[in-house]
Order: sequence, then structure tokens, then C-alpha cells
Amino acid sequence: MTAEETAKPHATQVPPRRNTSLHGAFWTEFLLRVMRFTPAWLALILVRPVTLLVYLLAGPQRGAVLGNLAALRPDFGPARRWWAGYRVFLQFALTYLDRLWHMHFRKAVTWDIPHKERFDAMRALPGGVLIFTIHSGNYDIGASLFATKFGRTLHTVRAPEQSEDLQALREAELRRVEHENPLLRVHYSTADNHLGLELCRILMAGDAVAVQGDRVITSVSPAAMSHAGRTYQIPRGPLVLAEIARVPCHPIFLERTGCLKYRIHVGECFYDGRTKIRADDLGKIWMPIMHDYIHQHWEQWFVFETLVTLKTTPAAP
Repeated sequence: MTAEETAKPHATQVPPRRNTSLHGAFWTEFLLRVMRFTPAWLALILVRPVTLLVYLLAGPQRGAVLGNLAALRPDFGPARRWWAGYRVFLQFALTYLDRLWHMHFRKAVTWDIPHKERFDAMRALPGGVLIFTIHSGNYDIGASLFATKFGRTLHTVRAPEQSEDLQALREAELRRVEHENPLLRVHYSTADNHLGLELCRILMAGDAVAVQGDRVITSVSPAAMSHAGRTYQIPRGPLVLAEIARVPCHPIFLERTGCLKYRIHVGECFYDGRTKIRADDLGKIWMPIMHDYIHQHWEQWFVFETLVTLKTTPAAP
């Protein structure tokens, strides 16, 4: 054995650096430790200045939110738009607290459904159903509550987190949720899997699938759709899935109305699955539904990438 080999066991092992970025698990783990001894009323007070600090420091995310708001609400002046951007960050932080309270501290969530007759009609459908939703309210809380009330197996689709440590944390959380709620199944959409075929098989077998029809990330094929003078970049996958599966499609939006309080907005079926329709034409039906909700509930649209712009009119020659 050489002197170099003998020295190896005694070499100082440098621990891996913690990922302290916004996309790492460090801040969630830190927050969970703080929440163990912080009363809810104090957390709800502290979240406001902390969110303001994050809002000031998170330049790219703040710029994307302000860009989306400029297109969604051109009636807002610069000062009102800046404050609206803070409100988006704050609502996201509040829903994140709700998520942690519910998943890690077993706090109950109350919710209501304004149009329960639509929910009951969807639940009574004999075959598969495709649910279109967006990044509003809290997707994980909503999926768990919805599956419980729905009474049928619900398959949800998520994008992987942007860091390995946060992905590991999310998977551990969702495994607990699936264990407690056997009607909920979580799938991850990646560039190298065949999830579309699997979801189509699930729908044909008569189960429900929930997809998010508003956010485009790196591994998702985008589709540019225009409505009300705006152009949205939305994922093409859910539209193709609806075209192939030919099952009823329903819009469902989750709105936070208070601490651990949520409202489920169940829309009318926008495609009955009986006739053949192209993905692009389905997008033209989905767009007004999504836009109307986002325009009204802009403070709860939690996307931190630029996804909507004002449609420009070509200059006359």
C-alpha cells in the first residue's frame, strides 16, 4: 500500500453544500423547524415582511410575475402593478404555509363547492374524465381533498422539482399522502417517459386524470394560443391527451379564501368526448375558460415564468 493510499482514510471529508436557492429544499426544511414552535397567528404576521424581502430579492421571478400582470391587467399603473406582484408572492406564501400545516402538522382544511351539482354530475360519469386545472390555490391540497370527495381514483400529473433535494422532499410528502388516501395517484412528467400513453390507458379504464393546462416548462411542448388580445404559452400535452382519449373534459380551479380554507370552482364540461376534435381546436375552447378565471383571480395565479403577453398587431405597410 502506498503512502498516498494509506492517507486516504484520514482525509477530511467535505460535506456537500446545502442548496440554499429558492428551488432547494433548505428553506422548506428550515420553515418546518420554525413552524414547530411558532403559533399560527404569529406565522401569519411574519409571513408578510418575509415575503416582501423575498419579493425584493427574487428579481427574475418578480420580473416574470410583473410581465404577466402587465398583460393580464393593463389597466394597472406601475405602482399598482408592483403592489399586485407582491400580492401574488404573498398568496403563494400563504398557500405554502397551508400546505405544510396540512401535510406535516395534520391541520384540517375546510372547503366548499359553489356549483356542487356540476361536481356530482362529473362524479356520476360512467367512464374516464379529464380535469383541466391551473397553478392556482394549492394543487396538492386540492388533489387530496378532491380525490376524497370524488370517490374515484384520481391520477394527478406533476412536473419534477428543479433540484434533487426538493424533489426527494416532495416525493416523501406525496408518498405519505398516497398512503393515507388510496384514491390518489401521482405521476411525474419528464422528457424521456411515455406518460401520455399511460394516462390515455388510465382514462380508457374509467379513472379520472387531472392535468395543469397553464404552465410551460423546459420539458413541455408549448402551444401559443391567443384570446382577448393576449397570447398565452400553454402546454400542448393535455390538449393532445384530450384529443386522443376522447373523454369528457371539465375545468376545475382552486381558490384560497382564508387560512386553511379553499373553494373548488367546478366549471361546465367544455368537451363531451363524443366527437373527434383536434388539439388546437380544444385549446381554443379551453383558453377563454382559463383566461376568464386568471383575469379575475390574478393574485392566485402562481406561475413565475412569463407565460402571457399582449398580442401585438402588425404595423400597416
